[in-house]
Amino acid sequence: MLKVLEPTYFPPISHWKHISSNNLQWSINSRYNKQTLTNRTYIDSSNGELMLTVPIKHSGKNVPRKFSKIKIDNSSNWKKTHYKSIKICYQSSPFFEFYEDDISFFYESDYEYLHQLNFASINLVCNWINLEMPKENFNVKEKEFINLIYLSNTKRTRELLEKKYTQTFQVSNGFINDLSILDLIFNCGPDSKNYF
Repeated sequence: MLKVLEPTYFPPISHWKHISSNNLQWSINSRYNKQTLTNRTYIDSSNGELMLTVPIKHSGKNVPRKFSKIKIDNSSNWKKTHYKSIKICYQSSPFFEFYEDDISFFYESDYEYLHQLNFASINLVCNWINLEMPKENFNVKEKEFINLIYLSNTKRTRELLEKKYTQTFQVSNGFINDLSILDLIFNCGPDSKNYF
C-alpha cells in the first residue's frame, strides 16, 4: 500500500526505511506545525545531541498555513552556521571527506521555501546511496494510503533503530538513537543502506 510522508530536513535514520521503499510519495499540502522535524535535524556533537534548526518566516497571524507555503528566513547566516557545525562534528568521522564538497555546495545554494530545501537534502542523500527519489505531489483524494505525516510532525523521533553503528563521539556520549541521516552517512558511507 502507498505510504505518504512529509519531507524533513536531512531526515532521521528511521524515516529512510520508508524513503527507500518503492511505495512512498511526498505530501507538502498538509498543515505546517511549528517546532517539528520539518525544519530541524539532530546531529552528534562532542557535547551530545545538537539540534540544527532552519529559521522560517512567520506570517504574523495566528492562522494555519500549508507546509508548501512556508518560506525560509534567510536574514540570518544559518546556512554558514549549519555547515560549520556539521564540519566540526564530523570532520574526524570515517567518510566525511568523501561528502564534504557536496555538503559545502548544498549550503551555498539558495532555497525560498522550506519544502524545496528539504527535498534537496533528501535528494542529495539519495544520490549518495544510489536510491531513487520518491515522487512528489501526492493527491490524498486519489488513493488508499498509509499516512506517515505524523513522523514528520514530531519534535524528536524516539524510534529505536534495529541496528547500531559506531558514532563519532560514542565513547563520550554513548550511542544516540535515530539522529539525522548525515550521522549514519558520515560514519558508515556506502554501507549506510544496511542500517535501515
